[in-house]
Amino acid sequence: MDVLKIAEKTVSAHNMLSKNDRVLVGLSGGADSTALLYVMLSLKEKYNLEIACAHINHSLRDTADRDMLFAEDLCKKLGVRFFSLKKDIRAEAKVCGKSEELYAREVRYEFFESLGYDKIATAHNKNDVAETLLFNFMRGAQIGGLSGIPYVRGNIIRPLLDVKKADIESFLKENGYDFVTDETNLEAIYSRNKIRLEIIPKIEKDFNPSFVDVATKNASYIREDAEFLDRLAEESFSGEVLTEELCKMEKPIRRRLLELFWKESTKSNQNLSADYIEDILSLCEKNHTGKVIHLPCGFVAKIQYGKLIIAKKQDKIEYIYKFFPEEVLKIPETGKTVLIKKESKKPDFYLDEGVELAARNRVPGDVFCPVKMNGTKKLSDFFTDRKMTEDEREKTPIITCGEKIVAVGDFRFSREFQDKEKVGYKIEIKEKQDD
Repeated sequence: MDVLKIAEKTVSAHNMLSKNDRVLVGLSGGADSTALLYVMLSLKEKYNLEIACAHINHSLRDTADRDMLFAEDLCKKLGVRFFSLKKDIRAEAKVCGKSEELYAREVRYEFFESLGYDKIATAHNKNDVAETLLFNFMRGAQIGGLSGIPYVRGNIIRPLLDVKKADIESFLKENGYDFVTDETNLEAIYSRNKIRLEIIPKIEKDFNPSFVDVATKNASYIREDAEFLDRLAEESFSGEVLTEELCKMEKPIRRRLLELFWKESTKSNQNLSADYIEDILSLCEKNHTGKVIHLPCGFVAKIQYGKLIIAKKQDKIEYIYKFFPEEVLKIPETGKTVLIKKESKKPDFYLDEGVELAARNRVPGDVFCPVKMNGTKKLSDFFTDRKMTEDEREKTPIITCGEKIVAVGDFRFSREFQDKEKVGYKIEIKEKQDD
């Protein structure tokens, strides 16, 4: 099988390269990435490419330095610019509280992106697609996780995705191209290694010798279906999720909408696992106001008045500031300023001249006497009647005089402070401007 022709066809079919592209090859020194480098060099003249290589030394193996030196020497031999980065991945991942695999991936792509090339070429192949499909299937991934590895993602390209591992190794052997072997890839100690070394060979031997081809073809079908459903969800996404509207949609669209809303709310491209999506979906279907679902990265999901909210979990805001009328009070906890000034025409309330006031957060058990109402009302009930979100409640300053509530923000006032024989005041609450 002609690896160079297959790769060239893949590059063309998926528009991976443009004329004069500057391409960075992720070069570990192993068989796949070494073959990738030779593939890119074979395309250099056709596309007038500028090619460079980048290597990450993860310091996870005794032979890591050997691999880095091999990659550097290979680039010197081929006249290719070489970049390298050495990191103690194990120690740094522990500090960050992340798995070594996840942290290594983050470091790798961050380094690649920092070098500023137009395209980043990685050496994923057909076998990687089959392994990823099995791995994600056993972890309970949604349909998107069963769609294999994309040919192109942003500026990342994968020219070897239509080539089998065995064909890559034959290509290197036939051409006398040296490469290094990561000995840990030959040990069935990690989940992916077990899939590669034990499960796939067993399937090929006992069930289907063409399993890798079948798996990659099915992954492509799944990817096409997933992309179609994703487009439908994107067309239906308005930037917010109303539970009543969500429940009218088909479940595949509901799940995708929730994934879109998660990414929009967190400003992140991190996917949310199927279990979390199902929990949020159940919350929306039951319209379960008051229940909170804890999500990754310190976020929570909750329903407020028929609307899904995904936001950072916040500690309760607590503050109390004493002040006098005519003083501008800044409340850093809420980012607001309060000004109570004299008003003779349409005052909000009446106070004794020079009385001291306080601005504070709401507290359990708060009650006040709203104007145009008889008796008292719980502050919590008042907020509920106004359909105020938890965030709005937290950021509404409560103005008090002594033990009594004078004003709830700048929109409701107590009838206990409507004695027109006293001095009239009006309250202004604004978002605090940066100094």
